[in-house]
Amino acid sequence: ELPDETKVYQIGETFGGYDLISSYVSNGQLSSQFNFNLYDTAIPVFFDSESSFEMLDNQMQKTFQVYGVNHLMGNLVSSHDKIRYMAYADGDLEINDGRASDFAWTNPPKVDNPSSYDKLKLHLAYILTIPGVPVIYYGDEIGMTGASDPDNRRMMRFDDDLNENEKQTLKDVSKIIHIKKNHPALRYGDFLTLKADKNIYAYVRSDMNERILVVINKSELEQNVDLTLPAIYSERKASELITGESLQVKENVIKINIGGISYLILKLN
Repeated sequence: ELPDETKVYQIGETFGGYDLISSYVSNGQLSSQFNFNLYDTAIPVFFDSESSFEMLDNQMQKTFQVYGVNHLMGNLVSSHDKIRYMAYADGDLEINDGRASDFAWTNPPKVDNPSSYDKLKLHLAYILTIPGVPVIYYGDEIGMTGASDPDNRRMMRFDDDLNENEKQTLKDVSKIIHIKKNHPALRYGDFLTLKADKNIYAYVRSDMNERILVVINKSELEQNVDLTLPAIYSERKASELITGESLQVKENVIKINIGGISYLILKLN
């Protein structure tokens, strides 16, 4: 029997609408569930150049309505029942591809394009900076690929069994995780959307101590973005938490140049 002070976080896996999924959480049966409704919107938005982040932001707001902004729902990019994200990123399989089961046995995907790792990191930067609990399925942190079950359950590889792209992906994902750990606004802060269009998703996480601005560019081309911050912020500058680059905020506007398939995580000062 567990001591009274022991806290257990339980996450469930239920496929269905918000009412069904939340029914297990709202009555205390589970701490949380995988947020498949958000996943099912995020995957096509990130991969379809014509799909707007506005669709994803709308689904985010729906999640907040159901669970609150500070919720414990699990945000994921891959799982033991889903095609690996890298198989989509590398163009091996289409979303919900009917060939995935055959591919698992006859033509297991391998990663051909180095840029696919950037696409994965972009999505991980997203789930590691939004409200909820990020779920990193083993191998996501190195860019492991795979079709559907059983190919999405390959043996894990470590250290010298990783190629250079996988090693770099692990380093970059670790940096984002450490930023999340060191900046409570990314864990407990509120959520303000600044921009959500075909290429750019920009939002601010704020708590009592700090404001963190996240900018995601899913286009393969670099983008110049002007973001208007709420006047109440009265911020003067921003520092990028990975590179240390400093940017000015003039009359509540911050001008940002962001590379193709890139993310920025900035602390507003």
